[in-house]
Amino acid sequence: MTHARRVISVTVLCALFGTPSFAQGRGGGMRAGDSFKDKVAEWRGNAEVAGKVTDEAGKGVPDAKVTFVFVKSSNGFFATTKKNGEFSAKDIKPGEWRVQVEAADFITVRQTLTVGEKKTPLSVQLKRDNSPELLTKADALFKEGKNADARAEYMKVLEAHPDLAGINRAIAYTYGKEGNHPEALKYLDLALAGNPNDTVLLQLAAASATTLNDFPRAMAYLARIDEASLDNPSVLADAAVNLINKRRTADGIALLDRVIARFPDAPDAYFYRGFAKAQASQNDAAKADLEKYLTLAPADSPQVAKAKEILAALK
Repeated sequence: MTHARRVISVTVLCALFGTPSFAQGRGGGMRAGDSFKDKVAEWRGNAEVAGKVTDEAGKGVPDAKVTFVFVKSSNGFFATTKKNGEFSAKDIKPGEWRVQVEAADFITVRQTLTVGEKKTPLSVQLKRDNSPELLTKADALFKEGKNADARAEYMKVLEAHPDLAGINRAIAYTYGKEGNHPEALKYLDLALAGNPNDTVLLQLAAASATTLNDFPRAMAYLARIDEASLDNPSVLADAAVNLINKRRTADGIALLDRVIARFPDAPDAYFYRGFAKAQASQNDAAKADLEKYLTLAPADSPQVAKAKEILAALK
């Protein structure tokens, strides 16, 4: 399988569990009354969280953003740490909260916190994020053809940022380059979970499935490609040729029907469909397609001689 390389941008996702409404705290602390002047927020109460954000050396991390979401109402607020990494969240309800802590050059941390009736302590340690450097190294290794080494670096990035579907794509490429199609499909499916309509991913997954002779799976991937969105016939036409070469004539013809419906003036699609129909002993339909091909294709096209040869054999 040939996997086209795409650039991956490492971006730490900042959204937390949907789209709650947020209010901003001031000066390292947050009081409910500071943010809501006109109505009582569902998360307001008499409890408090006192916390500190540190790095791996135990040093306080300043200007870290600590987001709180009250589980019952799916809304909340965020506070910012002081120079020493400390923060507080006051006048909040006891119960289950979701907390996200993020800071520049650190890996984002998400966790659940049970807030008690009074003051609840919270200590969060952040790890330095070296993913950009790892990604640069991985890309360089991939370009050098060192697929296993590149994959090891991509895995490190994925461990730090499991939400980045693009890393699954990159890992799949390394397996594809090695001809390890079962593993390539595993990571292509993971990438597709976040990008279900990605034409390139679907095309590559179909190619791997075809190589493994898993034709129903290949056709299922191809069925998800919207031909109306394609700007050239090669995506489906190439997949059809792969299937025809595997003697999956009916599947190849079905794909070429889609190609021709979308690109009625694409000569090669008629040639391959005519070839497939000749394989299936559909002689009259094969003749019609091959004759159509000859009317559309330039005289110096590489398949012209073959089309004439097949037509002569069919007469």
